[in-house]
Amino acid sequence: MKRRAGLGGSMRSVVGFLSQRGLHGDPLLTQDFQRRRLRGCRNLYKKDLLGHFGCVNAIEFSNNGGQWLVSGGDDRRVLLWHMEQAIHSRVKPIQLKGEHHSNIFCLAFNSGNTKVFSGGNDEQVILHDVESSETLDVFAHEDAVYGLSVSPVNDNIFASSSDDGRVLIWDIRESPHGEPFCLANYPSAFHSVMFNPVEPRLLATANSKEGVGLWDIRKPQSSLLRYGGNLSLQSAMSVRFNSNGTQLLALRRRLPPVLYDIHSRLPVFQFDNQGYFNSCTMKSCCFAGDRDQYILSGSDDFNLYMWRIPADPEAGECIPSMNLLLMLALLTSCVLCPERADL
Repeated sequence: MKRRAGLGGSMRSVVGFLSQRGLHGDPLLTQDFQRRRLRGCRNLYKKDLLGHFGCVNAIEFSNNGGQWLVSGGDDRRVLLWHMEQAIHSRVKPIQLKGEHHSNIFCLAFNSGNTKVFSGGNDEQVILHDVESSETLDVFAHEDAVYGLSVSPVNDNIFASSSDDGRVLIWDIRESPHGEPFCLANYPSAFHSVMFNPVEPRLLATANSKEGVGLWDIRKPQSSLLRYGGNLSLQSAMSVRFNSNGTQLLALRRRLPPVLYDIHSRLPVFQFDNQGYFNSCTMKSCCFAGDRDQYILSGSDDFNLYMWRIPADPEAGECIPSMNLLLMLALLTSCVLCPERADL
């Protein structure tokens, strides 16, 4: 279907969107409207979700539309929020019954959104049932758990990254007391891990001393690629694939966020701003937009920065398209729902 001319201004307003949808009934108008609104705005509306009584260290949207948000932090509780209700009313979140003994650092939904995984400083991963809020299983580790990722093709398989320098692959059908598959074992901590959403045999990691790496589950103990060129030994704390599995976004200490094509160790873009700095705390990064055309990261100046990825590979360093909002504490976790431009 051809794009209609002359919709630019009207399609950034709700009234214009509703008018065009009523006239033309184009099923792609909703995506186009959200894309234009996100591209044209200089700030976004926000709603405070009040439920935790400690720092919130991890948040994740559910898959296929972002109906749910799960959060966890220093109060050791895992809270589940129904997004439509949370945005439009004062409905309290659901507290999952399994509590950690210390700070929660990471969370993940399975692909069917029936289970939630949580990991943290108490050296364990708890598997929660969404419908009943009950604890299904507990997977003991030897040190703090910093990262979690569920296989995109098998809800029984998940990966964990830990302070003990290991990346472990678990099968929830096996006994939690059994020995998991060890993909990587370094002297330094792994802060993040993620399955490639299209090629699930590939995983990306962020290590506190060894930087960002790409791994093949068929070839454990040796990374396929270490990103960064001559500067590959950088302290990295977060790594994310885009939805196509073709690019990696990484966050490094005291350096700006960086984008890589997965088959090249050299960066495609770096994203910086005069106010952006990443030194004090552990933070995360993520892609945003219906086409992964933006990236986001928190900063030591209490702000969340959003950059648009340039279409020109020669653009080099990028400046932010939006300085989103002022936070009351240092931002440690950020995530956007890919199917919703407003979350």
